[in-house]
Order: sequence, then structure tokens, then C-alpha cells
Amino acid sequence: MESKKRKLMSLVDLSAEPWRKVAFYSNEEAVGIVSELYKRWEEGGRRGTPLDYASEEELDRLIFIAERIEPVDISDQQVRILRAAIYGEEAAVNVPKRRSRVVEIIKRILLIGSY
Repeated sequence: MESKKRKLMSLVDLSAEPWRKVAFYSNEEAVGIVSELYKRWEEGGRRGTPLDYASEEELDRLIFIAERIEPVDISDQQVRILRAAIYGEEAAVNVPKRRSRVVEIIKRILLIGSY
């Protein structure tokens, strides 16, 4: 079990690729399992770490999810985060069809500065 915990941590939390973490923690199944582990950890008086409360099957499933994160998944997640930051949360799902509000503001600033 300890080796599985270390493997999961190296794949996700200790990864040098922050987008890997984002993609993992954006996976609904992974979030569901991790949420349950946090509940158990809270009930256990916050002793150890949430992973200490995982069954072997839960660790196997989390490792499976972490190992299946492809660069495409990471890239898609980056795009969603950037859209949310620029256009708002709703736009993270839908590509905006009109020009960005940020682009409009920048154009206005540039036009004002040219007078």
C-alpha cells in the first residue's frame, strides 16, 4: 500500500507538471474518491494523510486515472482554465463566439491613448 501511495503522489502531487495536477483533480471520479478520503480523514481526527484512509481498490483506481492523463487532456484543461480566467466560468465550457471583453477594453485604451 505504501508503494501505491508513493506512486500516486509522484504521478500527481509531486509532478513537475502543474497541468497534470489540474487534469487529475478535474476528473469527476478522482474528485469523488478524494472527497471520500478527506471525509474519512476528518472523521479520523486528521491523523496521517487522506491517502492513509484509502482502500487498495481506491488507490488502484486513482493510479489508473493518473496514469491515463494524456498530454491532450492537459492541453484541453489549460484551454478551459484560460477561457475561464478571460471570459468567465461559463465560457470555460463554451468557446466564445464574440470578441473577448478583454480585447475590447484593450482596443478602447489604445484608441483613447491615440487622441
